[in-house]
Amino acid sequence: MAFMREMSAGMIIRDKKLLLVHNVKHGLRVEPPGGKKDVDEGWEESVMREIREELGIEVRVTGLFGEYRTHSPEGLFLVRMYYCEMISGEPRVMEPEKIPTFGWYSIDEIKGLCGNGTLVPNMRQAIPELEKLLA
Repeated sequence: MAFMREMSAGMIIRDKKLLLVHNVKHGLRVEPPGGKKDVDEGWEESVMREIREELGIEVRVTGLFGEYRTHSPEGLFLVRMYYCEMISGEPRVMEPEKIPTFGWYSIDEIKGLCGNGTLVPNMRQAIPELEKLLA
């Protein structure tokens, strides 16, 4: 069996829009904030750390959004996505060399990203659930 990387991501919603970051890997892919889970940390701890590092905000995890198995040129991934609520700060670029920009996206804008190939695979899998949340 191939090695599967564990990733966590945060689903932060405001005014029926989802916060997504623009990651410089493989062009400029669009994804929820998050990243690689360290071996010695829990899933929720991982997503809170990653969001703090990427966007300079503190969040509270309020539940599991979903778990997705995907593959890309980088390998196989297990991605756990969590509902998160901002509790401190406003998003800002913290790591411009990795994540130069971010934005709040409506469901129609997210669907539009599917067509141009910039939306990461786990987000494409999450579209049905997002349609309910962001409608």
